[in-house]
Amino acid sequence: MSRFAAPALCVFLLAALRVRAQDAPRVSTAPVRARPDRVLWIFPNYRSVDSDSMPTALSAGGKLDIAFNDSFDPYAFPVAGLFAGVAEAENQYPSWGHGARAYGKYYAAALADQTLSNGFSEALFPILLRQDPRYFRLGRGGFWHRTGYSLTRVFVARGDDGSPQFNYSEFAGNAAMAAAGDLYYPGESRTLGDTAGRFGSQVVFDMLADFGKEFWPDIKRRLTGR
Repeated sequence: MSRFAAPALCVFLLAALRVRAQDAPRVSTAPVRARPDRVLWIFPNYRSVDSDSMPTALSAGGKLDIAFNDSFDPYAFPVAGLFAGVAEAENQYPSWGHGARAYGKYYAAALADQTLSNGFSEALFPILLRQDPRYFRLGRGGFWHRTGYSLTRVFVARGDDGSPQFNYSEFAGNAAMAAAGDLYYPGESRTLGDTAGRFGSQVVFDMLADFGKEFWPDIKRRLTGR
């Protein structure tokens, strides 16, 4: 199977589910103090809301919109390029070599990882498991309290009914992404250890991303006065 089969399948699945969701009964998806801005003006952030804003539950279509926007935001493509450049500089996959052709492979893999992770952990599994993929920003309290809150959200999700739940969508989604990577990463990286490494790296990245989502509005306000 081509290394591009996994991301293409994910895009097809997102599109198919979007069409199907239009025919399903919908929960209100009116935006509630959503933050579609970018953390550090770079990283797409379509899934943050304030925890005290009484947000309505997301429909399947709303979850798909978040995953689609996070995956295909114009800045998602240079972000993938940044990760690809770091991976090539570290020579993570020696069989791919160096140069423009090698960078193209690293870039395609990084973009596939992003798309699959978003599609699985922000759309597919939240729909199946009835969990909300949004980050509910605390926005109050001391630094360490908010830090602890943000870094534990990869473990704690909000169900569609508003109840706190273990974040099965985060772990199942990124496990599926890591396993799918065996379709497009080189043969020497298709070991259990490498797959586990991809999974762990994505979970840690999501944890740090939540930290950024918690504090970025405060930092931005100090820097810009808005």
